[in-house]
Amino acid sequence: MSSDSAAGGLTAGGEGREGQPEALLRPGRCNALLLSFLSLVLIAFGLWVVSAGKQYREEYSQDMEGWRIGSSREVEITLVKTDDHNLACASDLAIGGLRCGYRLNQQAAGAVSPADPQMLQPYNTVENQLLLGAGLWTSVDMKQPLPTGRFTVLCTYSIDGMVRAAAIRFASAAPFDRIGKTIPVGALSDCTLRR
Repeated sequence: MSSDSAAGGLTAGGEGREGQPEALLRPGRCNALLLSFLSLVLIAFGLWVVSAGKQYREEYSQDMEGWRIGSSREVEITLVKTDDHNLACASDLAIGGLRCGYRLNQQAAGAVSPADPQMLQPYNTVENQLLLGAGLWTSVDMKQPLPTGRFTVLCTYSIDGMVRAAAIRFASAAPFDRIGKTIPVGALSDCTLRR
C-alpha cells in the first residue's frame, strides 16, 4: 500500500499526489458540465430574445397593419369640440415639415395654433389607434359649429413617418405623458364631419 502512495495513487482520503481533490484530476468531466451549463444558458437567452421580438412584432402588426410610410388611408377620428386647444404633443423631431407644438422639455416650439396646418396633435381613431396628425382644424367642416358631445370625423391620412420619442396630452392643463410605442406621423386632409 505504501508503494501505491509513493507511485502517485490515491490516498484513503480521496486526495491525489499533491493534495488535490479527486474531482480536479478529471478536467474532461468538469469541462463537459461547464459546456452543458453554458449551452443551456445560451439556449434560454435565445428563446427569450425570439419570444420578446415575436410579442413586439405581433403587437405592432396588430396596431399598425397596413400603416406604411408614404401611404394614405382613411381614418375615423373621435373628438370633442374643445380638442383643438386641449390636444398637444411634444417632440424635438420634425417630419416632412410637420412638428409638435412643444419640445420634449415641454417648452413651446413657436406659436401654438391648431389652425397651423403643420402643427401635429394626437388623435385616437374609433378603433383606438393613436396617431399624430396635422391639418385637421383647417378643414372646411371643422370651421362650422361643431356638435356639443363626442363626434367623429372621417379624414384621409397621409403617413409621412413614425415617431417614438414623443409625449402627448389630451387636456391643456394636464402634464405630457411619454408614449411607449411607435406611432405614425402625417397630414390629415379632406376631413368631413360624420353626422
